[in-house]
Amino acid sequence: MTLTFRHVRAALAALLLALPRLAGAGPSAESLSLQEAVARALARNPDVQAARSDVAQAGAQLVIARQVANPTLSASTSKIPTDGSPAGTSMGNGFFERSYDTVVSLEQPLEIGGKRRNRRLSAEAALAAANARLRDVERATGNAVARAYVAALVAGESAGIARATAASLSRSSELAKVRFDAGDISASDRLQIEIAEGRFRADAETAEGNARTSLVTLAVLMGAAGDSGQAPPLRPSDSLQALSVAALASEVPPPGTEKAPELIERRPDVESARRNVDKAEADRSLQLAFRIPDPTILVQYEREPPDRPNSAGVAVSFPLPLFNRNAGAIQAAGAAREASRTELQRVRSRAAGEIAAASTSLETARRRVRALAGELLEKARQVRDTVAFAWREGGASLLELLEAERSLNDLELAAATARGDLIQAAADERAARGLLPLEDPREKR
Repeated sequence: MTLTFRHVRAALAALLLALPRLAGAGPSAESLSLQEAVARALARNPDVQAARSDVAQAGAQLVIARQVANPTLSASTSKIPTDGSPAGTSMGNGFFERSYDTVVSLEQPLEIGGKRRNRRLSAEAALAAANARLRDVERATGNAVARAYVAALVAGESAGIARATAASLSRSSELAKVRFDAGDISASDRLQIEIAEGRFRADAETAEGNARTSLVTLAVLMGAAGDSGQAPPLRPSDSLQALSVAALASEVPPPGTEKAPELIERRPDVESARRNVDKAEADRSLQLAFRIPDPTILVQYEREPPDRPNSAGVAVSFPLPLFNRNAGAIQAAGAAREASRTELQRVRSRAAGEIAAASTSLETARRRVRALAGELLEKARQVRDTVAFAWREGGASLLELLEAERSLNDLELAAATARGDLIQAAADERAARGLLPLEDPREKR
């Protein structure tokens, strides 16, 4: 085959178009699996880090709630002369005794009525709720990572399918030029092939842009964006086919094997809401206990020479609840308790709906993948190959060729989308049960 200027120009154009893709998939692009992406997001995601800070703060509040109030030690000296008069009396034996009054006292406030117990119960419930919220944030973050990762895989697969279709049409376009020069086809037939090829190449560019957008979203979820706000280039190492096969083979508890109430109560968002109810109960009990005044015990030593050289005293004091019986705080705590109970019911209802919907979606996605990615796709490839061969031999029309190419392209895109939907449905089903997208070693403990 003789190389012409047209061939050289086409090769250079193809190389220029490929350079951005080669740069994005080069050594600078970090390759990572879905499991690595989830693990990195759980370690670096700002929302997860903020939830961990909340846990640390709740733990500090529990330490505070367990502490006992410190006693108060006071000492005072009085009756010190300031007019130059003697500060004491002579004992006649060479000793001089000062007549200052000295008082040393120790005060210890006491909490009664269960205040310290209820404060500790409230702090313990708050810590448990914070831990549950952390697991819920991890669950949501992991699912968001899976969604972005799968979207990038589907977009990349779609780009590959469109480029493969364009390449197939490019080969047919070369033959169309020969047949046009021979007068076998019209100019409009030749242009139709070139237009179809260009459309599929444009679809590939769009899909590659969508893949880059999904990868940027993935990098942000992983907390990988630096101070400049630039996310490093990433490249998924898992394949859509492998992840979809794993999703098809994953074990999902059959309906009825796990009781719905048990599934609901194990979810971290439900546990967090339940712990908030416990905290609200303890807070209300604490406000009720504040109606009982706390006494303060005082032990005192006093020295008043010469009349009373040494003496001791004991006292107790407490506020009189005559005007303030803490009614407002009790009412507010009761309203907060009712609000937490209502929120718990809302979260339980939402969890039940998500579990049912996720299970149905997963089964639907599995049936769709089995229907599209199996024998049906293989038949479409055989039809395309047969029609393409017949067209090259002059036994098929251009319309039949374009229809076969378009049908195969659409079916391959539908199969890729179905695989992505299946992977995401599997992740959603695990998230609905309160789990991460992929199996976590902690689940087996």
